[in-house]
Amino acid sequence: MISSMKPNFKILLFLLFLTTACKDREPKNLELKPLSPVTYEFTSGASTNRIDYFYISDGFSYQKSYYTILEKKVQQKIKKVNLKAYNLYSAYIYQQSAILNGKYNGGRAGLEGQSNKLFAYIRYQQNHTDIFYLIRDGNVVYNLLSQKEEHFEFDN
Repeated sequence: MISSMKPNFKILLFLLFLTTACKDREPKNLELKPLSPVTYEFTSGASTNRIDYFYISDGFSYQKSYYTILEKKVQQKIKKVNLKAYNLYSAYIYQQSAILNGKYNGGRAGLEGQSNKLFAYIRYQQNHTDIFYLIRDGNVVYNLLSQKEEHFEFDN
């Protein structure tokens, strides 16, 4: 009876391949790079606010396992900012493209037509994160704070 229960080698090989192929892969070169204008400060009433702009290099996917990696990269960049000095601090992260890259010099006005390349929006209000959206083709697809999928147009 035990000899009739020999595992089928082809099935085991297929299952091994399937689990390996479906496993989320970590991006090797995920990097947040400054996008010109790197920083924009402005006042609104008595409050000072700041926006930083970044672009993300190749190597990212819209998969939950990657979101945690992105969150860590964002925290590494933002820890250099004195958040207490600002009422609102925002970070816009764009996908690298032929236009949005290390050579970009179109300023804030040039970003207006690039909403389809906006990848993430993060906002701190009075030193606390209150928004962390992942965006695809101008639509919010995931709220990293609530850990829930979303489906609405991002309006910046």
